[in-house]
Amino acid sequence: MNKKYEINFEIYDVDKMRNAIEDFSEYYKINIEWNFLIIEWDDIESLDEVFNELMNYVIWLIN
Repeated sequence: MNKKYEINFEIYDVDKMRNAIEDFSEYYKINIEWNFLIIEWDDIESLDEVFNELMNYVIWLIN
C-alpha cells in the first residue's frame, strides 16, 4: 500500500528531505516524484504516522 503527500519544496529543503528519506529508508520505502512524497508500507493506518515522523525529522534537520 502507498500514499502520496504533496510537499511544497519552497518551504522544505529538498536536500534535507532526501537526507531524511535516506535515514528512514532502512525501514520504509519512500520516494519523491515531482512535488509528492510517496510512502509505501504494509499498514495503511500507519502511513500518516510515518509521514508525520519523517516531516518532524526534516524540520529538525533544517533547524
